[in-house]
Amino acid sequence: MKTAKELIFDRFIAPLQKPRANYIGIEIEMPIVNLNGEKTDKTAGIAAVKKAIEHFGFTPQKFDDDGVCHEAVCPDTCDIFSFDCSYNNFEIALGRVRTLHEAQARFRDYVSFINAELYQNQHTLTGLGVNPNYLINDFNFVPSPRYRMLAGYLKKAEVWRSISPAGSDFHPYYGFGTFSSASQVQLDVNEENVCQAIEAFSLVEPLKAVLFANSTLPELPELLCVRDYFWERSAHGINPRNVGFFKPMPKSIGEITDYLSKASIFCAERDGKYLFFYPIPFDEYLNRDRIEGEYYDGAYHPFRFSPEAEDVAYLRTYKQIDLTARGTLEFRSACTQPLCQAMTVAAFHLGLMNRIEALTELLSRSFLYREGGDPDLLRRKMNRVDFLSAVEPEALKVLLLNVLTLCAEGLRERGYAEELYLEPLFERAKTLTSPSLRLLRHGGDLDSVIREYAAL
Repeated sequence: MKTAKELIFDRFIAPLQKPRANYIGIEIEMPIVNLNGEKTDKTAGIAAVKKAIEHFGFTPQKFDDDGVCHEAVCPDTCDIFSFDCSYNNFEIALGRVRTLHEAQARFRDYVSFINAELYQNQHTLTGLGVNPNYLINDFNFVPSPRYRMLAGYLKKAEVWRSISPAGSDFHPYYGFGTFSSASQVQLDVNEENVCQAIEAFSLVEPLKAVLFANSTLPELPELLCVRDYFWERSAHGINPRNVGFFKPMPKSIGEITDYLSKASIFCAERDGKYLFFYPIPFDEYLNRDRIEGEYYDGAYHPFRFSPEAEDVAYLRTYKQIDLTARGTLEFRSACTQPLCQAMTVAAFHLGLMNRIEALTELLSRSFLYREGGDPDLLRRKMNRVDFLSAVEPEALKVLLLNVLTLCAEGLRERGYAEELYLEPLFERAKTLTSPSLRLLRHGGDLDSVIREYAAL
């Protein structure tokens, strides 16, 4: 069997050596909300998406245990419709696109059609990072082998409190995947720029908390983006290498390989069963003779098995910035945005990817980092309602506007007039107002926010 580092290299580094086409990958998850303030009726979402699959000529490809299609793909564009974790959360994953205009046109077509269907049953897709009716919604995961595994694994944190380094820091929201929605972007990288890109985009994470926060919980009134909290204080965060920031920042391909070889694997598949187990660093996992796993179908069942080299396919991290097996960096820390501003997340990352060196220089000499600031700690500070008490507001505005100007230059260089998608971000920077802060300032008029953020 190959070593852990060899397997990591083959899966995550070798794709970086292939010619890169500089496509854009965009995934947008959206909560399905009952406009009557009641729990989401899953039949409304299932019916609307079924009609969309037929209307747009998608091919059903995954079905739950009850025969319901929960994932379908377009044979022409490779766009994917799916219910992410639950029937309360719908995702559009756009196939590789060249321009944001192409992505925007397809996204608008899909959402317009689906919302027209949902409105007939007093439901809507909306641009919020947390389903506002999460407390009354069902927390049931999609009834399929992979999602049952994930549900069982996250719930197991109740048992692992006594043995995990995270211990009592686990949060109680084991079903957060059923009501948390994100806007994720994947961009091509190569061996030459991957370390530089990880560093530059890590440095900008605190500013992203100011610009893109859009997930609040009444139980955690101090946080603007509970997304970080959900992932880092769940079972996914038992090994800190699987979540949050790269620490230390990798300076070479060898350091990335070493880092990922010590990230933890927590699931595998045997005999048609998705198995999970207490997270084990991958290099240690391969050296074990037997793994004490289990599978979950409403109850837990033990299942012992031996590690195999092919299990590297199940090694997955959930960091703010992930290196994928497709030769891309996946940016995961932004909440779903108001739907009329859905492309802001992709535009931000795409523009800055064309200005990595200038971004690193700008941020390194900024007031945030010139005295050795830690991006992880700074993001935590910027992710709070009182973040302005930790910085000088005018200095923060200037920095945000400088970063966005750099971003606009990067987009302008592409020659597609994509910089127009940054306009809402310039306004947010000038007012230091994220979608979360706008929501909180509505004074409890949640219905108007749901409808406003659903508008295209």
